[in-house]
Amino acid sequence: MGHGLTNNIAIIGMLNNSLYKEINMTILPTLALRSFVGFDNLFNELESISNQKQSSFPAHDIVRISDDEYEITLAVSGFNKKDINIDVHDGVLTIKGNGGSEIQDDSVQYIYKGIAKRSFEQKFRLEQYVDVKEAKLSNGLLTVSLLREVPEERKPRQITLKTA
Repeated sequence: MGHGLTNNIAIIGMLNNSLYKEINMTILPTLALRSFVGFDNLFNELESISNQKQSSFPAHDIVRISDDEYEITLAVSGFNKKDINIDVHDGVLTIKGNGGSEIQDDSVQYIYKGIAKRSFEQKFRLEQYVDVKEAKLSNGLLTVSLLREVPEERKPRQITLKTA
């Protein structure tokens, strides 16, 4: 069938070059991806991610501690515990900062004020079995520890082949 489909495309391509390109782009990805099962939303997810504009504020690092442990560290100087909200919904970790805590002191006269106190929102897509283990705020750094725990029934296993 693969050769017949290729021949049909080649014949159409010789008749009308623009039609050949359109059919070629439509059919070939389907053929290449037909071995994937259960990835129906993959392309929607990729499109959604490509359309999002990721903010660089606050600066952050993502570190792999081991095969199943990760840490996300955000530089949140000026924010305290009550200013930060962390939640996970549908596999998306969302970290929001509400404007930072600014001490109001009328006796202080700023010559230059460069420490950012603006609100932010950062989103991180988590793999299927990754969840938040803990979150800590220390010395202006927010560290979110993540752990992947694959259920035993989802781990790779050897299938015994029986003979008749």
